[in-house]
Amino acid sequence: MMKKTTTNLTVVAKGCAFALIVGVVLQFAACSKNKDINPSDEDILSKKIEDIIPQQYVDSLTKLGFTINKGTTPPNIDGSYLFKPFTIKSSNIPYDTYQPGYVLIDGVVKLYEQSASEFSIKMLGKNFIGAADTSVVTAISGSGNKFTVYGKVKAYRNGGYNFYAFLMSGEKDGNNIKNGIAGIMNIDDSHTGPNTIAEGQGRVAFDGDYTSGPTDFNSKTAVITERNTISSKLSQLK
Repeated sequence: MMKKTTTNLTVVAKGCAFALIVGVVLQFAACSKNKDINPSDEDILSKKIEDIIPQQYVDSLTKLGFTINKGTTPPNIDGSYLFKPFTIKSSNIPYDTYQPGYVLIDGVVKLYEQSASEFSIKMLGKNFIGAADTSVVTAISGSGNKFTVYGKVKAYRNGGYNFYAFLMSGEKDGNNIKNGIAGIMNIDDSHTGPNTIAEGQGRVAFDGDYTSGPTDFNSKTAVITERNTISSKLSQLK
């Protein structure tokens, strides 16, 4: 009789353990589902950034000295800014003719229609990737006065096209941007033409006087000057 009681207790214990496991699984599934239905601001922003630039290329740019400012409360940076002297910081392009310290043609960026709730912003550039750059999808992160803008640009060259990540970081200081830095990286060369840098290659450049003041974007003319087979004024960072 004692043996039968022990067996019954074992069955009950196993049943309780099974019920506990099922409960934990169901609770985890419910939490995951709730997370999908009501994602946090951090989840929303991370997804937007990942859609623009895969993490591996963010890591590549940080290795080149690019600064990422994280957070979901960036400052409002609507405006047009002049990067001058626009100076090369680093590159991972083999035999790159643009070495650290090389001064590029002035860069001009226009940032507008920033949305705090959607972590979005629109971005136009001149003399960053090409003579005229339009980000097809853009996100912004940061906190306090510091920010990072993440853009994706489709650039045509030599009968083909590439997708480039165009990132910009800095600190809003009144009407200026302090410590402005830009990073360019080829993130998709599946439709590339000849004489273009490869996927995973890019450069980082910064404003050499550490202050990017406001400017009239439309008054700045982008100059196209062919320089060599990997870089041209159709792309000084490309």
